[in-house]
Amino acid sequence: MSIALVRGDKIVWSAAFGYANMATRTPATIDTIYSTGSSFKSVTATALMQLAEQGKLKLDDPINNYLGDDRVQDRLQSEKPVTFTHLLSMWSGLIGGANTEPIWGRKLPKTMEEFTGKLYSIRAPETKWEYNNFGYGTAGLLVQKISGVEYEKYVVDNILKPIGVTTPHPVYPSADMVEHMALPYLAGGSLGRPVPTAQVHFDVYPAGDIYLRPSDMARYLIAQLNGGVVDGQRILSEESVREMHKPRFGGDYGFGFWSVRDPVSGHTMIHHGGAIAGQRAFLVGDLDAKVGLYYMTNSDSLPDEAPPAWSDVTDAALKLLRGEDYTIPAKREGIAVNERLLDAYVGTYDMERGSIVISREGRTLVIQQKDNPARNELLAATPERFFVRGSNRTIIFEGDGGNIDRLVMEVGSRRMIATRNK
Repeated sequence: MSIALVRGDKIVWSAAFGYANMATRTPATIDTIYSTGSSFKSVTATALMQLAEQGKLKLDDPINNYLGDDRVQDRLQSEKPVTFTHLLSMWSGLIGGANTEPIWGRKLPKTMEEFTGKLYSIRAPETKWEYNNFGYGTAGLLVQKISGVEYEKYVVDNILKPIGVTTPHPVYPSADMVEHMALPYLAGGSLGRPVPTAQVHFDVYPAGDIYLRPSDMARYLIAQLNGGVVDGQRILSEESVREMHKPRFGGDYGFGFWSVRDPVSGHTMIHHGGAIAGQRAFLVGDLDAKVGLYYMTNSDSLPDEAPPAWSDVTDAALKLLRGEDYTIPAKREGIAVNERLLDAYVGTYDMERGSIVISREGRTLVIQQKDNPARNELLAATPERFFVRGSNRTIIFEGDGGNIDRLVMEVGSRRMIATRNK
């Protein structure tokens, strides 16, 4: 894991921990390169905002006006066209088939033109917010078509270089960049052990298949916290930055950021995570205190990062950057639970997306996602309420008539119910 902390217009601290390559015991450093994942979405949005400032597009223009022969099928559910605002805020109603391929395979992902031309509407724009990687892939194609410059070159020349980023090829890593890359791992959970996983690449790479250092993205965060300026270099106007942070259509997502009021600090936060196979990244900025952090890791396991359930790393960093007191949380220990009750909890619980399997190892309950090898220990806070070791997730077993028929997972203020598979 490598991390950079930001206060005002400076990176005030950076550090690295663990291994970039476990087999060779190569340490991670502050110059280790990782995947940004989806934390790069707002950079793609920044590129389109720059083009809007130049008068080359308007946010309320239909995107098909600029796509030429690669038009999306956006009139299947209504006569309302998909605009740039719909696309960047993920209210477009479009769906399609983004695909991922192993780097060492022989099959290539689709081109941006190929997948964009196959996008179609399943609902009218502004009807429902839906996380949308292929929409941001299309946003990258729009950057190319409107600017007349290939996507990577545009982003490097107009966003990254002006703010002092020297990593040269975020989309198509050069040979000397590969020497500094972290290899991806599946963490295995608190009861497992890390194992390497396949490196992959996406067709929708403007949505987040990008390779940089934490300090590179921290410099970009500085621009977002300081009205578009880093070291005297402006990449966006203050007005455009505010537009990016503004949630749309009654939701909490702007242009490549979640933008929310943190109920703990009372401050307005922008944040976005990134996840590809065996790698995670996270960006968060406090717009009021002008502090933030960016970290990257070559593990597929990180605590949930949405407020109010910030991970311990995020919570500690934000408090210390604001000058607030921070106390290291006490280590949580579980209580003993009757073995007959533990047996009653064992089973498979179905959620909207996938299933959760609860099993026993001795006097310990184990949780894992179905078909996922990562296994985590559950520690009992009460006979019915458990917490996942190393996570901020809480698991509650509930039932009627003495039978356990559902599992409730709590993450901060969110509650997700899984029904027991009979």
